[in-house]
Amino acid sequence: MKTRSKKVTVLLSAVCILLNILIAGCGSGSEASGTQEAQTGEALPEEISDMPLKVNDEDMEEPENTAGKWQVFEPEVAAAVDADFMGKIWKIEDDSFFITEKKVKILDDGSLTSSSPSSNADIPDSQLIHVVFDDNTYFCVRTIYENGESHEEKDAGFQDLKEHMSVEMKGKFENDVFYATEIRLLEF
Repeated sequence: MKTRSKKVTVLLSAVCILLNILIAGCGSGSEASGTQEAQTGEALPEEISDMPLKVNDEDMEEPENTAGKWQVFEPEVAAAVDADFMGKIWKIEDDSFFITEKKVKILDDGSLTSSSPSSNADIPDSQLIHVVFDDNTYFCVRTIYENGESHEEKDAGFQDLKEHMSVEMKGKFENDVFYATEIRLLEF
């Protein structure tokens, strides 16, 4: 068991180092844009590579979302934001909703930066992600204070969704549909 833990730790460390090198090499002033986003609350467009990293290790489990256009966050990002996927609500239907993707990445200094389309953007339906849930899905509203330094959560429901509201979700993709087990609605 200790050998497997060591292998996983070494593998994750190698992936983190590789990601840091890729981010540093492809950076275009990301620190400034992340700071400006935090100050203005508006996301700035960034280019983030959609190419998944391939790792060959017989002991590693195969990720659940190997096919499809949309993928949950990489494990390091998911752990940092405590969510499997994030987005902005674009369209609400009777029993589901559609979001645009919120791209998140970890910078060299360990801070996070994110970007999502402007609420005024014209997004084609092909770029929207269908989110479904069931009676067991946990909804809450997370109100964020002091520029992200603190927050408060309260129970919520589907009726609390509003267009252009940011959401953090836990769950998984199947055939490019996100099946949510937890949905946090963000208010600033």
